[in-house]
Amino acid sequence: MKTLVKALTVVFVLATGLASCSFPSGQNLPVDENAVNTSVAQTLSALNSSGAATPTVQSALPTATSMALPTAALPTVAPTAVPPTPVPTQDTCNRAKWIEDVTVPDGSVYLPNVAFTKTWRIQNVGTCTWNTSYAVVYSSGDHMSEAAATALLGTVAPGATVDLSVSLKSPADNGEYTTYFMLRSDTGLLFGTGSTFNAPVFAQIKVTKIMLLPTLVSGGILPIFPLEILSYSFGDNYCAATWKNASGGANLACPGSTSDSSGYVVRNDNPVLSDGTTYNGVALVTHPQWIDGGSIAGIYPLITIENGMKFRATLGCRQGGAACNVRYFLRYYEDGVAGLKQLAQWDIKYADAPLAVDVDLSALAGKKINVVLQVVTNGSPDQDWAQWVNPRIIK
Repeated sequence: MKTLVKALTVVFVLATGLASCSFPSGQNLPVDENAVNTSVAQTLSALNSSGAATPTVQSALPTATSMALPTAALPTVAPTAVPPTPVPTQDTCNRAKWIEDVTVPDGSVYLPNVAFTKTWRIQNVGTCTWNTSYAVVYSSGDHMSEAAATALLGTVAPGATVDLSVSLKSPADNGEYTTYFMLRSDTGLLFGTGSTFNAPVFAQIKVTKIMLLPTLVSGGILPIFPLEILSYSFGDNYCAATWKNASGGANLACPGSTSDSSGYVVRNDNPVLSDGTTYNGVALVTHPQWIDGGSIAGIYPLITIENGMKFRATLGCRQGGAACNVRYFLRYYEDGVAGLKQLAQWDIKYADAPLAVDVDLSALAGKKINVVLQVVTNGSPDQDWAQWVNPRIIK
């Protein structure tokens, strides 16, 4: 009996498989139930007559070869072209390199409202020549009465080094101050120093007002000024200098004559300047040659500069000279080195208040120099009675 049941089960499964798999996959054809029933009956009859014979079933499943699916051809995709990465064009024309601070080291201390000149030694490391249309321009930071732009005084070829100066004035209040400057090309391009040639140069100072200390005697207050030690007085030694104008020829007399059209230098101690104030001390009147753009310059004997030395003076026009309009220069020759170099310059008109100047000479420490005091007319020489009050080197 068990053999019969197993045989019937096999017959049923085979019949069902033949009915469902004898046609290609994907075709829903009707099943012939009569044929299936007939096949089952014949199988049972054979089993009854022969005992438990195992039927042999011929597989009707299609082979893998007969069921191969058509292969669709994939479209060929052309590779996307990747554009090359653009390489920025670098400006090699205008580039600068900071060499050193010639004057006013970072952190220099000043009284309020003191004029001074900041000078940087800069090298032209670009491919273009800097001309007098190039300028040092204010960029950012604290204002110190700086000009918006200070033009270069001459050309600077690629590879050459130049001292660039700006005239500044210490602020009125105590504190630390920093002001930044860039270079500007003749086409208006701003550039600077550093690895990317856009770093500014700067002046950094500290301002300290006069300290007031109580006195023990009167109960009042005593003003304490920064101490200074006089190293050299240009006023007391003015005839030790060689005085000349830019036209050449013989040296000027010292003391000179106030009627000399070639220019002159005379002492005028305790002068009254354009603001009506009397300034105590030794003073020099340096009137340029009587031509437009005329000049006068005094070249002093060699002085050995020590660290911490400074040039100080008060500059201004003599009272009564309303047409006065001059440019002061502080320059020098270095012993054994050719060429006139500049430390500072200042423009003074009659309407301007007298100017106290303070120039740090520490960058020249150890060198022997001939200091040059020079005055040039800004236009007409009329009434250009330019005064140097207490011009001196101190420590």
